[in-house]
Amino acid sequence: MNTMKQTRLSERELAGYRQWLTELEEEMEEVPGLSAGLDGDLNGYFAPESPIGRQVYASFSNEELLEPLVATMEGWDGSPQPDRLLCVYRWYLEKRFGSLHRACWCARGRSRQQQAERRWPADWPERVDAKPFFQRCASRGLTLDEGTRAAVQAYCVAVSRRGQPPCESELPEQLRTLFARTGCTWRTGLELLGIPALSKAVRRHMRRYWAGAEG
Repeated sequence: MNTMKQTRLSERELAGYRQWLTELEEEMEEVPGLSAGLDGDLNGYFAPESPIGRQVYASFSNEELLEPLVATMEGWDGSPQPDRLLCVYRWYLEKRFGSLHRACWCARGRSRQQQAERRWPADWPERVDAKPFFQRCASRGLTLDEGTRAAVQAYCVAVSRRGQPPCESELPEQLRTLFARTGCTWRTGLELLGIPALSKAVRRHMRRYWAGAEG
């Protein structure tokens, strides 16, 4: 690595320092102290207030900084564990998000986004289908007339063509009532139709995610 005298790092040098962080993270199992702090020389390289550390810190996007924190969560309902991180990532998270508490809150949101990304890839409109919902109705002993079945199928076609999932307030009253009759919430009802049922924040993220995938 270059000396601390360098004022501006090249892309290659930045990549080298980030790789160094990855290697330090991998060493944590053998050197647990890396979670608490670094020795003097390493601290000088990576501290966010140092000439090099400031540039390494700035090279990370919000999502990249949250990634190791999200990885400390155990399942959907798990809590982020910042004490399990390499100390450098804690420094950077605290600087970027204002506090570790705020970073943990953002990590929970990022975890929900990742869950949605895995469950609802960009081609989800191709799989919108009323049949699973009709099967749910039949299992509950609910017989639907042809007009109701046609309305549900027409709604599926409309959502599939638009390529954007509705929010709760956009659901037709007829569909909302039908969901209730089958013991479904608006979320479970939409998901039976193959339509994502997302919170407002996650829906905003997924629209960008889908647009990027299509691009």
